[in-house]
Amino acid sequence: MYSFESIDLDIYRGDDYFLMGFVEPEPSEGEDYDPDEDAKNYGVTLVREGTHPLEENIEIVRMDTAHGQPHMDLVYLPPDTNEERKVWLDDGYTYKRMKQYLLANWETFADRYIQHNE
Repeated sequence: MYSFESIDLDIYRGDDYFLMGFVEPEPSEGEDYDPDEDAKNYGVTLVREGTHPLEENIEIVRMDTAHGQPHMDLVYLPPDTNEERKVWLDDGYTYKRMKQYLLANWETFADRYIQHNE
């Protein structure tokens, strides 16, 4: 998948967060690209920015259309959890709807990451 757009969010609990939209196939430069119409697969992910130049960004939650159906990956959950890490969504989850959902709920997912990992 290819980065499509980056949306800076606020600083929350001392860390910077952003959304990253991604698509497949890669858009051509200058192309008027609509992920809902032009992409074979698409998604949006919530990321906590690394605090130092050498610290990696941390993906917290991802919504995408891989595996043939829209779903949400709860990446923040530790591997040894009893909770389901993948939530299957209905086919109505467009790129725009995924982006709107994460824009409205990103602080909740940031809190869940902190609760499970710090």
